[in-house]
Parts: sequence; C-alpha cells; structure tokens
Amino acid sequence: MICCFVLRYVAPEYALTGMLTEKSDVYSFGVLMLVVVSGRRPLQVMDSPLVEFERANLVSWSRHLAHFGNVLDLVDTSLKGAFDEPQATLCITIALLCLQRLPSMRPSMNEVLKMLLGEMQCPSLPSQLSLSHRCRRTRKPR
Repeated sequence: MICCFVLRYVAPEYALTGMLTEKSDVYSFGVLMLVVVSGRRPLQVMDSPLVEFERANLVSWSRHLAHFGNVLDLVDTSLKGAFDEPQATLCITIALLCLQRLPSMRPSMNEVLKMLLGEMQCPSLPSQLSLSHRCRRTRKPR
C-alpha cells in the first residue's frame, strides 16, 4: 500500500531507469504543490467513473486545464472562491513547470524557491501547457 501511494509522486523516468535524481525530487514537489492547491490526492477515483475518470489523475487533469487556460479550476472547491488568484496561479504554474515530462526541462529546486519568493520570474510554460495568465509576481512591501 505504501509503495503505491509513493509511486503517485514519483517522476515517470523512474519507471524506466529505477533511479531517483534531483529532477525526480522536483517532479515530486510539483505533485505535492498540486495536492496542496487542489485539496485532492494525486489519484482520486470519483463517484461517477465515466464522467469524472479523466479528472482522477491530478497531474493529467492539471495539464488538461492548463492547456485550456483554466488552471484556477484546480483550486480546492472547499475554499469557495476565497483565495488569492495570483498566488494560486503562481503555485499551479510552478507545479506544472516541475511536472514537465523531460527532466532537463524542469527547474531546479533553487529556481523553484526563487520563483516562490518572487526573486525570479516564472518562465513561460511549454506551448502545450500555455496558461491564460502569465506567472508574474512582484514582492509585496513588508
């Protein structure tokens, strides 16, 4: 049971190589960010399998929503719209950057931290994952 739970967070290249790398950790962090933002598990089978099956895999669903510019649909519905949209978009964008299929395209954890802190601008997502909102953040005065 634990193995199946952990594998939902593991990068796809692990299945081919059996080796974990820093970029595998970046992928796992991306999954974790989606879990936090969405309030869902990485794999969650819904009550209505035919209609909701495509949403069962959180990573695939987030890519689908990003492609159509609807990433805020990932945000936990229990928040009932009471969340900071730019911050949610920032977190989802960073998560999607971490979840790129090619490990070489994923940011480093140092870059992820800088993006979260507003010290670095988020790069554009690959064309297949274009967002309706660009990920930009300026530092708020303290």
